[in-house]
Amino acid sequence: MIRFQRSLAALVAAAAALALSASVVGAHSHTIGSNGQVIANGQNHPAFVFDAATGKWVSCDTNTLLPGYGPAWYGLETAHHGPDSLTPGKGDGCYAADASPVGEDDDVNPAID
Repeated sequence: MIRFQRSLAALVAAAAALALSASVVGAHSHTIGSNGQVIANGQNHPAFVFDAATGKWVSCDTNTLLPGYGPAWYGLETAHHGPDSLTPGKGDGCYAADASPVGEDDDVNPAID
């Protein structure tokens, strides 16, 4: 029984570390790809989470706020990943991407990193 508890604790710790590292990777200032210039004073966005109901990755102003969160977040994500994939506009407080923003699958603007 103790061996099972240790294995379970290790599995939970590994899953937590993976989740934290994914959100840290997602936290970044947006830059111009060609010269590395930081845009929008380095503002960030609310954390992206996967919404199983829609199959989209969403960043909502009710999600965990990442360091440097600022009012330019919606425009930055639209410029970086394309139009909001669910309810267009910032009125619902969310931006939805088709694929994980951590990868390059939904990066529709190669000029922005």
